[in-house]
Amino acid sequence: MASTSAKGKSISNEQTSFENKVTEFPIVGIGASAGGLEAFKDLLESLPLDTGLAFVIIQHLAAGQESMLTDILSRFTGMVVLQVEDGMHVKPNHVYVIPPGSTMTLVEGSLKLNPKGKSLRPIDAFLSSLATERKTQAIGVVLSGTGTDGTEGLKAVKDEGGITFAQDPESAQYAGMPQSAISAESVDFVLFPEKIAKEISRIAKHPQLVRSEIVPQEPKTSIETGLRRIFTLLKLSFNVDFSHYKETVINRRITRRMVISHVDNIIKYAEFFGTHPAELQALFNDMLIGVTSFFREPDTFSILNEKLFPKLLKNLASKEPVRIWIPGCSTGEEAYSFAIALQEFLEESGAGDLQVQIFGTDVNEKNVDKSRQGIYPKSIEADVSEGRLKRFFTSFNGSYQIAKFIRDKCIFAKQDLTADPPFSNLSLISCRNMLIYFDSQLQERIMSILHYALRPNGFLVLGESESVGKSTTLFEPVFKKSFIYVKKTAEPRVNFGFASTSSLF
Repeated sequence: MASTSAKGKSISNEQTSFENKVTEFPIVGIGASAGGLEAFKDLLESLPLDTGLAFVIIQHLAAGQESMLTDILSRFTGMVVLQVEDGMHVKPNHVYVIPPGSTMTLVEGSLKLNPKGKSLRPIDAFLSSLATERKTQAIGVVLSGTGTDGTEGLKAVKDEGGITFAQDPESAQYAGMPQSAISAESVDFVLFPEKIAKEISRIAKHPQLVRSEIVPQEPKTSIETGLRRIFTLLKLSFNVDFSHYKETVINRRITRRMVISHVDNIIKYAEFFGTHPAELQALFNDMLIGVTSFFREPDTFSILNEKLFPKLLKNLASKEPVRIWIPGCSTGEEAYSFAIALQEFLEESGAGDLQVQIFGTDVNEKNVDKSRQGIYPKSIEADVSEGRLKRFFTSFNGSYQIAKFIRDKCIFAKQDLTADPPFSNLSLISCRNMLIYFDSQLQERIMSILHYALRPNGFLVLGESESVGKSTTLFEPVFKKSFIYVKKTAEPRVNFGFASTSSLF
């Protein structure tokens, strides 16, 4: 009887899990501020009532005042429109409206409310949680409003494989928010609200979006054939081998582009490049998407300043420069964050005249060019303090540019970490949140490359959720339970996979 009960329980659990997967559906997060009501009206009036999607509206609303937004929006659609209560479960073909004085996140299919407090970015907060939970089934929309709220949220949606929209600034009463997202290249579609509704309606019927994970749902032979063709085309065009990127990452990136390109089969998508050559460049850019920001994971920079930079200086010989490498630097925020943090530390330590060389490399030439320019949108105000903005940045055509004395410390170059010769004699390498995109075989190879590039007693900084994995013979943690490592002196015999180990610099 006991075994029968256990078996029944197991079957019940499996059934629940299956039902949960079946009931997953795409969710659309729609953010707006000033001028948003008219945009909401145009969008909702153009949406069918049976898309199978849920719509969550995040409007900047003043705390302490009763909102009529739910009642007003009900006039523009036949869908059920509800003001959110904490823990409310999201259902398809419903519209959910954030209440005043709240921030809101999506957690396991339910909407969680928290007091807004001093937060000025409720749209970013919701869209980031939506991206984490729904991955390829996340759709983000930013409509009329002032400021930059929504830009970082759309970046997160795009990184996880979702689709992003911004209202065409020409149609917005206030163009600040959509223009910020567009300038940050976080947006897939720039359209008037009624056109956004029509595109969302089309996307809602796409089998890849409905199934959430497109590629794995196709026959295995079709997947393998399609992926081989796509990898070959990317290798021939950009000389980058994606075959050792994690399968989940590859699936999300390809899924996203298939939905955007109106293609529902991976074999057809591989053939699609023949008549749409620009799509191959778009896919390449998507494959290399990485969420980055200034002073990302702030606790890391606190540890650097308090514990690691002092050790780094102690290891330097007289007049020896500090040499730091940021592989996979994306658009440069990480490199400049290190340059600023180190400059502050050196000045406080009385060593402000010490030479600093920071090398940022990325496989995407477009990212390298942006890094060299050092120009960033106003949305960086969320991550960079006012004092740092005044000291280390200058105003540039409505954006911010890194001050020249910081840019002069940073050298950017195109480099494929997995194929090109590495740097050498480095004091520190920051390789944060990049290894998570690679399979275990490539991770081990990269660890050997990083070990080679560091000088004796050089430091390796990883993301807060990363570790050196099996490479414990190459690195040991600097602190207990740390994501910061020091190079072990034993030199492994490693074939790096390129013709010469002569370094770039």
